[in-house]
Amino acid sequence: MINYIRITSAAALLAGVAGAAVVLEEKFEGAKFPPAGWEKVEVKGVWTREHVGAPYNWCAYFHSYAYVGGEGTLGTKGQTLATNDYRVSFAYRYRVEPASGTASAETRVERLEGEVWQVVSSWPLPRTSTFQVFEFKYAASQDGTYRLLFYAEAAEEAIVFFRVDDVLWESGPFTAVAPASLGGVKALYY
Repeated sequence: MINYIRITSAAALLAGVAGAAVVLEEKFEGAKFPPAGWEKVEVKGVWTREHVGAPYNWCAYFHSYAYVGGEGTLGTKGQTLATNDYRVSFAYRYRVEPASGTASAETRVERLEGEVWQVVSSWPLPRTSTFQVFEFKYAASQDGTYRLLFYAEAAEEAIVFFRVDDVLWESGPFTAVAPASLGGVKALYY
């Protein structure tokens, strides 16, 4: 038996279209790493792809070497953005061995000023042994070239393990549509 949904009003049809535009989306499923246009920086550690199984499958993965400290940065290619509101979401997992070790992880947005990248905003990431979704919003105060960075570091007595996946960077406006605002939405299921 085949079931169909027939939309009987324009409001129901347009409800799913309103909202954000995708600036960049990356799931790290391709064989090339880092993905085209992305850059990685490795100090006493390495960025690579890792297969972690469903639902994330492949992800970007950084780990520092032994207990000698280390840091890694993975960055998107520069994106030409207009003054607007933006939202970034991604899944991540970040842990440290030993658990008492000193380490940090963060994500940040940078803007190119001349030939130098300047930090616009940064967000520290809490440790988690399972994948968690992290989302933040920021406002680009001027037109320009922006990039998104993922960064992890460990002090000499620790090893950091940092995974990132399902990166989604969107531009606004971000307008919530309440069901009451759709008026007489009619859909028939048969």
